This record gives sequence, structure tokens and C-alpha cells, in this order.
Amino acid sequence: MLRYYQKEIGNLFNRKPQTSNFFSGVQAPAYAVMGQAKPDSGVTIGETQNLPFTDVLPDDLIEAVTKSTDLVSNQNDPSSELVSEAGNLIEAYKDVDNKQEFITLIGILVGSYKRFQEQIDLPAALSRVVEISKDKLKFTVALSDFQNIWA
Repeated sequence: MLRYYQKEIGNLFNRKPQTSNFFSGVQAPAYAVMGQAKPDSGVTIGETQNLPFTDVLPDDLIEAVTKSTDLVSNQNDPSSELVSEAGNLIEAYKDVDNKQEFITLIGILVGSYKRFQEQIDLPAALSRVVEISKDKLKFTVALSDFQNIWA
């Protein structure tokens, strides 16, 4: 125990620790801590040129994503965005036979665009939604189904 704390004890009494050469000629053998690894079945080592890599991302990723999002939102007017999101909803409902739920969700979607009320031609947008949904949904949707959406 004294040998372990020799430096600290020596520093307490302001003495220089003496170097000991007791074991300088003897070197401890290296121990194998872990055995050889077994390769997993089905795992192969491939060449570096066959590895797929993505493009280098910019340092400020958030700023780059914000800029690309701003460009996309500047290119689309609210009316075409509404029709596009309704198209996504139509794709989600192509295998579901629940017309009332679909109409309710379209109403919620249209309600989220109320702040763009002056910029959106709602009858034209809803006509486009009806046109898109004709061949894709299990039920038929008419323009009259959307009468009370934007009141």
C-alpha cells in the first residue's frame, strides 16, 4: 500500500521520490485479453469502391433545409398546395371505404388554409380534388359533398 501511494506521501514531506530499478530488467509478458473473433455467417468483406456513399452535407444543415423549403413554398401558391395535400389524402384513402371520414378530413385540411382565403379559388380547388379522386377512391365524391366546408 505504501508503494502505491509513494509519490503522494513523498510530496507531503517535500522529498523527491527515489527511482527504483528493481524490475527494470524484467518485462511482463503481454496477455491476450480476448481471443480471436469468429466471423459471422453471411458477412462478407467488400471492396471500398463498392460501398455506397451519400453526398457531403453542408455544415449548417438547418439553414440549407430552411432555404430549400422556402424555395418550394415560394414556387407553390396556396391553391396548388391545398390540391397537392388533398391528393396525398386521396392516396391514403384509396383502399379505405369511409366517405364520411374522408369528407371530414378534407374539411379539416381546407380549414387549415382559411388564412389564405383571398388567394385560393376554393371551388376550382375542390373541383380539382373531385377530379383527382374519381378513379382512385372506392366511393364517389361530388362537389356537393363539400358545400359546407368553407362557410
